Amino acid sequence: MTPSHAFAPVEGASFPVAIKWLATLAMAVLLATVWGARTQLAAMPLPPDLLWLAGLAAVVVVWHFLNIVFATTAIAGDTLSQGWLWRTSIRLSDIAQVKLLRVRRLDRWVAPRLVVRTRGIGNHTFHMADPAVLAIIDLLVHGQNEPALNNPSASVP
Repeated sequence: MTPSHAFAPVEGASFPVAIKWLATLAMAVLLATVWGARTQLAAMPLPPDLLWLAGLAAVVVVWHFLNIVFATTAIAGDTLSQGWLWRTSIRLSDIAQVKLLRVRRLDRWVAPRLVVRTRGIGNHTFHMADPAVLAIIDLLVHGQNEPALNNPSASVP
């Protein structure tokens, strides 16, 4: 994946608005359930190890919720990056293979993903819901604005 065209840097949300609302609804239901069970939980004798495990699980759930709500994906110059508090960045020149996983009709419900295999670093997945970021990725991955499979006049190698 090498940049063949000059483009303006773009940045946009990693997850669609519908997914952000569903994640917020799920978090609200989880908090309401915990709030409703607070008296039963307070009455139970819980071992310290279980409290630590519950605390760590809560941190993981909150972390992923915040990632869904605040994460952005950006492509600028020769770098593709994603994150909200800490960013994962990959130089385009380090990319050995890409797969764009996308069902256009479900873009509102399923964030398109770019699975990137880099030389010596491993695999990374970048979620992207912003149309401007998707247009640049389509251009870089397929060499055109629309994939060849959707364009009957284009020949597939």
